[in-house]
Amino acid sequence: MYFQNFRFHAVFWPAFLMACNMEPPKGILCHSHWLMNHEKMSKSKGNVIDPFDRIQRYTTDGFRYFLLKQGVPSTDSNYSDDKVIIYLNSDLSNSLGNLLNRSVSKSINKSAQYPDFDYNVFVETASADDLRMVESLQQLSEQVGKHYEDFNFYKGIDCIMSQIRDTNRHFTTHQPWELAKDPKQERHLLNVLHVTLETLCVCGILLQPIIPTIAGNLLNRLSVDTQDLGLKEACSPGLVNSNNDKSGSTRPGRLLSNDNAILFERLS
Repeated sequence: MYFQNFRFHAVFWPAFLMACNMEPPKGILCHSHWLMNHEKMSKSKGNVIDPFDRIQRYTTDGFRYFLLKQGVPSTDSNYSDDKVIIYLNSDLSNSLGNLLNRSVSKSINKSAQYPDFDYNVFVETASADDLRMVESLQQLSEQVGKHYEDFNFYKGIDCIMSQIRDTNRHFTTHQPWELAKDPKQERHLLNVLHVTLETLCVCGILLQPIIPTIAGNLLNRLSVDTQDLGLKEACSPGLVNSNNDKSGSTRPGRLLSNDNAILFERLS
């Protein structure tokens, strides 16, 4: 509901319902305008957006992602095709897609598996940033779930993409392509792959309401069971278990899918 209609829907309509002994709404979501290049959309100006055309350009998931990332309930949101392309290329193609491609590469993940996690080795090789990243991943499900419940989808997306960017940094810093050349570094390599794949799995689960097709393809690539797609499955207890007890996660040891399809085609 747009805020200019708030008085009718929040005052008059509940009063009408109560007068008829009917239950009023339990809550009302009030949203703001979408602007086009910082101007209010108008048929007379011809600055309106055809959503079906944009779906053809950016895919349904891509268009959904931009609207939910850029749409802020409390203030007017600005639409720009240039901004759509920047966001989708940066977030879905570069950050999310490239992280998946690198972590399942045959030159690095030679067994094409979701490897186990060794906490003791992780502590020995982790930096302070790595430890904060893992701690953040533990809290991600709860944080994103709260933002979704409050209809602040953009905040949930920001949390997810921040985690993806931190994991990209972790991956690059530890250079698994170099670790793969040294048999003595195998345990270190497997930890890097596990943390990366666990992050992708958690983020894929949390992105299902935002980009269902892309998230589904990501989770299929990681061979995640359909019964493990709920919010509670987006937790990663194995990453903080100092006893190396793997009972907290059923994902390690699974063979990854051999589907090499690109997660999101880069836009030009």
